[in-house]
Amino acid sequence: MNIEQAIHQLWAGNQTLESMLTSDSVKTGRSFSDSIPYATIERKSNQTVFRTNDGSAMDETRLKIEIWHDSYDSARTIAEQVKTTFDRSEFQLTENDRVIQIRRFNDSATQDENGVWCFGIEFIAYVYLSLGV
Repeated sequence: MNIEQAIHQLWAGNQTLESMLTSDSVKTGRSFSDSIPYATIERKSNQTVFRTNDGSAMDETRLKIEIWHDSYDSARTIAEQVKTTFDRSEFQLTENDRVIQIRRFNDSATQDENGVWCFGIEFIAYVYLSLGV
């Protein structure tokens, strides 16, 4: 499982987030949906920080979660819950691979010409990958 899939799965399992915006409305990668509200999980970059002699590695992955909504208050509430849920968390990816830390480093809020709000939360994740990935 990759980190985007894991976040999507964690979103689906979080009753608070799921009640605000169902995981069916959360897409990985860029999405231009006609159905508002929705969210996207997009990988911005990935680099190996170091490798060990046994073939394991530590990667730094930058992600951005964007919440698109026609209501400022609703988008902000969802964004705050995303921060509460994922900032400074850790979780398994596979039996041996795991996100050992994910932390928020930037937030944004913009409104497009149609009045739709986009709240973005950027994260840096440190990912332990076992055996020669």
